[in-house]
Amino acid sequence: MSIDKELIKSKIHSKEDISLKTITDIVAYNISESPENMGPESNFLAATEAVSQYISENFKDIDTFKTRLSQLDKGMKSINQFAETVYNHYQDKQILSFEIVKNMISKVKDVSLKMITDIVAYKIYQSPDDKGPELNFISAETFVAQYISENFKNIREFRRCLTDLGKGSYALESFADLVYKYYCQKKSN
Repeated sequence: MSIDKELIKSKIHSKEDISLKTITDIVAYNISESPENMGPESNFLAATEAVSQYISENFKDIDTFKTRLSQLDKGMKSINQFAETVYNHYQDKQILSFEIVKNMISKVKDVSLKMITDIVAYKIYQSPDDKGPELNFISAETFVAQYISENFKNIREFRRCLTDLGKGSYALESFADLVYKYYCQKKSN
């Protein structure tokens, strides 16, 4: 038997439980700083859903949740730790779509994605497919968004892949190479 999600949501909205409200506020802030930013009200609603979902899936009642929270470090540190856990859980469930990735690149919400796109655009510039800076970038943006949305469930999975490829610019260049070879060299063969 798990806690009813609606009960948790009502405790958050009524501010009856200050720790739940604070955790939700921190998760909402993390969402606002991410590519999934939907505006203050929507971020808070998404955070409320994420917190209530996480607690209802992982605790049998509010007292069990409170006990777990008190077992973490004391005070704000425990609240921050718990909020981080909920946010990571939320991020893992966010599916990357072509539009989300394209938006992350065009609005430079993820510097790694923007740099990878720039590298792919430069590779196109150096190839026989060069169509000028603007069209090269649009093509690169499309290729990167398509590749990432088809091969990664969420942004954390993509970041793990970059880490596996190496450090800094080497990882970005290696990933850009993958994308370029997959889309540009594939069509010329």
